[in-house]
Amino acid sequence: PLTGGAERAWIVRADDRRGLLEGWRVLESGEPEGTLAEAIARARRAPPVEPAGQERVRSWASPFESLEGACDMAWRSGAIAEGPGGECPGAPWDGCAWVRVVPLRRGDHPHGLLVSGWRAVPAERAMVGSEWLGASATAALGAQVLAAEARRRARQSAAVAEFARLVVSAGHLAEGVHALVRLAAQSVAVRHAALWRVREDGALRLDVSHGPAPARDVQARMLQHAVEVCARDGRVVSGSSGATLPGAAVEGASEIALWTLQPMVAYGRSLGVLAVWEGVERDAVAAAWEGGDLETLGTLTDQAALLFDHARAHEERAALERRREDLVSRLRDQDRLATLGEMAGRVGAEVRGPLAALVTRLTDLLSGLADEDPRRAPLEAALREGERAGARLGELEDYARLEPARMRMESLNAVAQEALRASSEALARRRVRLVKSFAPDLPSLLLDAARIRRVVGNLVAVALEQLPLGGRIRVETRRTGALVCLEVVHDRSRESGDALEQLFAPFSLTPTPVAGGASERDTIAGAALGLGVAHQIVREHGGEIRVRIEDEWSSALVMTLPVLDNQDRRRSTDRRGPRPDRRRRDPGA
Repeated sequence: PLTGGAERAWIVRADDRRGLLEGWRVLESGEPEGTLAEAIARARRAPPVEPAGQERVRSWASPFESLEGACDMAWRSGAIAEGPGGECPGAPWDGCAWVRVVPLRRGDHPHGLLVSGWRAVPAERAMVGSEWLGASATAALGAQVLAAEARRRARQSAAVAEFARLVVSAGHLAEGVHALVRLAAQSVAVRHAALWRVREDGALRLDVSHGPAPARDVQARMLQHAVEVCARDGRVVSGSSGATLPGAAVEGASEIALWTLQPMVAYGRSLGVLAVWEGVERDAVAAAWEGGDLETLGTLTDQAALLFDHARAHEERAALERRREDLVSRLRDQDRLATLGEMAGRVGAEVRGPLAALVTRLTDLLSGLADEDPRRAPLEAALREGERAGARLGELEDYARLEPARMRMESLNAVAQEALRASSEALARRRVRLVKSFAPDLPSLLLDAARIRRVVGNLVAVALEQLPLGGRIRVETRRTGALVCLEVVHDRSRESGDALEQLFAPFSLTPTPVAGGASERDTIAGAALGLGVAHQIVREHGGEIRVRIEDEWSSALVMTLPVLDNQDRRRSTDRRGPRPDRRRRDPGA
C-alpha cells in the first residue's frame, strides 16, 4: 500500500484448474515497517515472516468470466487499469471508492492481480508507484521462472548422466530397466512411468512400471493399446489428456492428465516403448510438457535402446561362444574316436586272419564229431562266438570305409521287402512276430538299393539285439509331406530310455552284465556299429535316422529320405535343347 500510495492492497492468484481468481493476501497501509526495498532486502537474507496484520482471504474466489470493471480490463489486456471498486461485486475491495489493478505474469502465463484500493477517490492518481510495483513483480516472477528452468535442466542432465554411467557399468540388465523408468519419471517431475519390451515371439508386454502402487498398474493397462499403436508407427506421441491417446477409446482414460509415448528403436529394430504420464492430481498450470522434457525422455530412450541391443548382442555372443566350446569338445571327442577307430581297424585287420583260421579249424573239428558227442556243444558255442566276432570286425571295417554310392530310381517298398526277406531266418530263430505296413503311394527315389537294403537290415538287426524272445517288430513306410519315412518299431527287453544315448556311439566302454553270459556293452557296440554304418549311408542320401520312444511299441528307429532332392533328374528336358526366348513375356503377367 505504501509504494502504490493506496490505503489497502490485495494479491489475487489464478487457479487455472478451476478457472478461478482467489483472494490470497490483504494488507493495510502503515502495518509494514520500512519501504518495499527494505522488505525485499530482508526477504533475501532470511525466510519471510508474516506480519501480524496479514490475513488470508481464500474464501473469496471469482471465475475468470465474472470479472467486472478494472479487474476484467487488467486481466484481459495485461495492462494497469483503474476504476470504482464496486464494479466487481463480492470482491473484498467492492467497498473501496477507487481501485488500481496491476496484472501479474509469471513468464508468459497470467499469475494473478495486485489490487490497490482507496476509500475515497484520490485527488492525484499517480501511477508511477503502481508501475514500479508491476515491474518488480514481473522481475521477481521472471526470476522464479528462470530458477525453475535451471532446476529442471539440472534435473534432466543429472538423469541422463546417471543412466549413461549405468549403461557402461557392469550392472545387471534388470537394474537398467528399473533405473530407466525411475529416471524417466524424475527427469520430467511426474509420478508414473512404464516400459514395454518386445519379446522373442514379437509380442509387446509390460516389463516394469514406476509410481504410486495403487494407480500405476491400472493406468499402465489403460495405455496398452496406445503403446502398441506407437510401436507400430515408430514415432513419438504426447498429449495433455487421456482422451487424446492414440487408438480406440479406453475406459478410465480420464484419470491420465499428461502423457507421452517414446518408441525404443535401435538400428531399425523395434525393442519396446517407454511411457511417461501423470494423473489428474498434476497442477493444471504446469499441465503441458515444459522445455526439454520430451528431448530428455528421447535421449533416455535412445540410450536404453542401445543398452538392450548391446545386451542382446552380448547374449548372442555368449551363446555362440558356448556353442563353439561345445563344438571344440565334440571335435576333440571325434578326434579321439577317430584315433581309436584307426587303431581298432589295424587290430581288426591283424585279428581277422587268425580268427578265420580258428573258425575253419572249429568247423573241421565239428564235422568229425558225432551228434551225441559231449564235446560238440562247447565247440558249437565257440564257433558261433567266432563267427559273431568276425561279423563285428566286418562291420567295423565297413563303418570306416564305405564305397561310393551307385544311384538309380528304386522303390523303397521293394528294397525294404528284400531286406526283410534276408533277415527272415534271424526273425524266425528269435520267434519274432513281424508286422509290415507299406504305403502303396510312395514315389520312386534315387537310391543305392544295395546300401539302403543294408540300412534296413542293420535297423532290423539293432531291433533284434534289443528284443526279447517272442517279441514284435513292425516295419512301416509312409510319405509325410516332402519326406518318405521307414520305421522299425519294436519291443524292448529293458525299460524305455535305457542306453539310448549310446546307440550311435561306436565304442561304448561301459559294460553292463545281462542274462545269457553276454554283456550290454557287446549288444550296444553291435547296435552302434550297425547304426553308424546306416547313419552314414542315409546321410549320403540326404536323410537322417532318429530314435523315438512310444507307448505301445516301446522303441522306434525312423529313417527319413527327402522326396524333392531324390527326383529323377534324367526325366527333365535335355538341357542341350533349344530354350524359349526369355524376352518374350506375357504383358499381363
